[in-house]
Amino acid sequence: MTINEYIKWFKVNWPRAGLIVSIFLIIYLAVIVLPNNLLHFAVLLSAPLYMLHEFDEYVFPGGFADFMNKNIYKLDPESGMLDTEAVFWINMIAVWIVIPLFSLWGVYDIRQAIALPYFYIFQAIVHLILGIVGKRIIHPGIISAWLIHIPWGIWTIWLLVQNGNITNPYWNGDLLLGLSLNGALLLVAGFLLIRWRKNRTTKLSTRIH
Repeated sequence: MTINEYIKWFKVNWPRAGLIVSIFLIIYLAVIVLPNNLLHFAVLLSAPLYMLHEFDEYVFPGGFADFMNKNIYKLDPESGMLDTEAVFWINMIAVWIVIPLFSLWGVYDIRQAIALPYFYIFQAIVHLILGIVGKRIIHPGIISAWLIHIPWGIWTIWLLVQNGNITNPYWNGDLLLGLSLNGALLLVAGFLLIRWRKNRTTKLSTRIH
């Protein structure tokens, strides 16, 4: 398999690869990090746990992109706002790059990772809002968001409180930052998707004419 062939394969199969990576990382962290530092273990779990969430969204049961296109954007499920390319880049940047960087940074400076559990909790709430707006509460991603994101977020915040890194878990700057990051992610993703769809429409019109 050439590099180009592998890239094409990975763009389609990244959520399946993410499941394998997440299982490996969880076992690795449980063996290497957990015995030495529980808080670091919790923080570093953020990336592999989100990869499990992505598996829920895009593989089993899968269909999150179709849900967003049909129920939220009111477009054709297969040719709407979200396509394979857009889903790939949004998840690569946010989940495979940004979250691991901040979780690793948190090992050296825990202050840099405190917003992560709040971000995850708000992500689960966003899924609930999407379910209400899209009139389909049980949709791809919501089960893992509430069974993984919420418990992990609450547990990690509790550890941060016990460690003295958070004084008031119910109201602090990192809570606001986690909320702001969710808002920023939605705005940036929305902007990129609009540009993406506009470019696709332009290319399609050029081919037709």
